[in-house]
Formats: sequence, C-alpha cells, structure tokens
Amino acid sequence: MQKVRIPVTVDPVKSANKKVAYDGVVPGKTLTRLQESLVEPCPDPDASVEFGIDEQGISYFTGKAKVAVKVLCERCNTPLDVDILAQFAYAPVTKRQVADDFPDSYEAIEVNDFGEVNLHGLVEDELILAMPIVPKHDAKACQVDRDAMTWGEIDESAAEESENPFAVLQELKRK
Repeated sequence: MQKVRIPVTVDPVKSANKKVAYDGVVPGKTLTRLQESLVEPCPDPDASVEFGIDEQGISYFTGKAKVAVKVLCERCNTPLDVDILAQFAYAPVTKRQVADDFPDSYEAIEVNDFGEVNLHGLVEDELILAMPIVPKHDAKACQVDRDAMTWGEIDESAAEESENPFAVLQELKRK
C-alpha cells in the first residue's frame, strides 16, 4: 500500500462526522522544531489519524506517529539511533464542545478561525514530547564508561581556606 501525505490542516468536527481515517506520512522537512534536536535530517514520519464520535457524542481524533531518528548521546557525544513512537487522543474545543465536559482520555485542542487543526504541527509536537529527555546509549554500548567518568578534582586546601559565607550571621547572633 502506498503511503500518502497526511493533510496539513483538517476540520476535526466534519471529519469526525464522516469517520475519516488517514494513514500516511508527514514530510520530515516541514518539522523544523524536531530537526533542531537531530544530528541528521528527519525522515518522513509514518502517521495515522482516525476521527470519530464517541458514546457521549464528543467529536474526537486519535492517532499515532513513529519515526527513527539520530540524536547525540549525552554521555559520549556520538550519534545514537532512537525510535520515537507517539500516541495521542484529542477532542476539539468548539461552541458545542466545552473542554470541561471531556473525559480524561482526551486532550482538549483549540481550533483555528476556520475551525481546523494543524495536523503536521500536532504530529511534530507529539514526536518532540515522545523523545527521550536525555538520550544516551546503553551503559554497555556507550563509548564512555559511566563508572569511570570524573568531573574534576577539588582542591582541599582552597576549600579549607575559604571563608564561611555565614560567618557574619554568626557574629550577629552572638551580639
């Protein structure tokens, strides 16, 4: 099956009424914020989005996106392959749908002036949130041994000679 491009924007309420489903890719070159944290250009993430109406009559859409990217290992500063998988479930906030009425399984999302949601931006946001905060190799695969890492030496004589910053307060307390 050929992968098609996910539309940039979509009306979530109309799509939910029609029970639309998209299965395709988001162009990686458009994901500029995600690109900033990568070593190599981002390939096109695979994404799927399904729209529907739940038992409570709430229009919603769910989806997932996945991509394999290269980031820098924070320990050894070499490229690291990371598979990112993001899953999401949103309900659009409209005049009829108020965010206070949504169940916890849906995240509220604002629509623009045309009643649409930017799917490419949403997929990019979810992929950024799914990235590891501190990417690093497994301890055995990393070029730097985590147990042998040193952060410098503390000069003991300088530490003893330095004046206590609370010495003034001690003097005030004695008076």
